[in-house]
Amino acid sequence: MAALDMAAAEISPGIGTEKGERNFMLWPADDSARLLCLLQARGAAQLLVANQAASRQYRELVGLKRKAEAEPEKFQQVFEAHAALASLECVLAEAENFGATAADGSSAAPSSFEGALAELASLEDTLHTEMRYIYGPDWELKPGKLISKKGTWLKKTTNFSWEIADHDKFYMPHGVIMPVLQIGRVMDQVELKRHEWACLHNRVWVKPAIIQTMDARRGTWFVYRPHFEVVGTDIIALVDTWLKRSCQMSGDLQPFELIYVPKDLCVHLSREPEVVEEQCEKLRHPHVHQHRMVSLASMPITVKQEKYDIFVGQSDQMYR
Repeated sequence: MAALDMAAAEISPGIGTEKGERNFMLWPADDSARLLCLLQARGAAQLLVANQAASRQYRELVGLKRKAEAEPEKFQQVFEAHAALASLECVLAEAENFGATAADGSSAAPSSFEGALAELASLEDTLHTEMRYIYGPDWELKPGKLISKKGTWLKKTTNFSWEIADHDKFYMPHGVIMPVLQIGRVMDQVELKRHEWACLHNRVWVKPAIIQTMDARRGTWFVYRPHFEVVGTDIIALVDTWLKRSCQMSGDLQPFELIYVPKDLCVHLSREPEVVEEQCEKLRHPHVHQHRMVSLASMPITVKQEKYDIFVGQSDQMYR
C-alpha cells in the first residue's frame, strides 16, 4: 500500500482525486477491477481510509471482495460483475466527453473515444479467468499463489488423474509456484460424488496466460543426455533409461512421472533437444546440465508393467 500511496501523477482525476483537490491520484478510476484483483481483501480495505473519494468508490467493491474470498463459488462472479460495471461507468463517463467543447473553445482530444474502447478491451482481458481443480494435499497454499509439494496435476474435474484425458489436465512439477486469483472449496455435487477423496480437492481461478503456458508445455519431457544418441530430431537410447517429466533424479520421481525406454528404441521429437533453462528445473541438482529438454513429435505408446509405463513407440496423435 505504501507504493500505492506514493503513486502521484499529474493527470486527470482518478480514485483519490476530486475537483478542487491537487492532482493526486491513488489509482485510475477505470482500472478499479484490476487493482482489486491484485489485492487481498485485507489490503483492499485500506483504500477506504485513503480519502473520501476512494471510500465512496470502493466501499461496495471491498465488501464484495471480502465475500468472494470467503465464498468464491458464491460471490466471485458477483464481485467481478460489480467491478466490471464500475470500470465501465468510468469509461463511459470519459467517452461522453468525446467531442465536448472546453471553456477555451478547444475540443476534447480525438483519442478519448479510442482510449475508452481500448480500456473496455483491456477490462475484458483482466476479468477473464479459468477455473481448474487441484488435489489440496499436493499443494502449499499461500496468499495469491500455490506451491506444488510434489509432481501433481491441474485438472478440469476432480476425477483421478489417470481417468482424465491428457488434454483435460496439466502436469505441474514439484516446486512450481502458480499465481492464483482465488481458491475455493468444491461445491458442485457432481464433482464431490466422483470418489471419496473429491472433498480433498480445491477449486482455483487462474489467469488464461497460465493455462496457455501449460498448454504450450504439453509433450515436454527430460532425458539424461549421455544415455541417448541424437540424430537430428530423433534420439536413440544407448542404454535402458527414462523419459522424465522433470529433471529430478529418476529415483525421486513418482511412477507416473517416468516412462521407461529400453535400449535401442528411437524417440521422435518435434525439434532438436534443448538445454534446460526453465527456472524450476535448472537448479534441481548438480547434474541438470547433462540433461536435455525434449518435445515429443506425437504421444507415446506404452505398456504397463507393474507400476511403470514402458515405451514401445509413438502414435499418430499429436499433443497439440
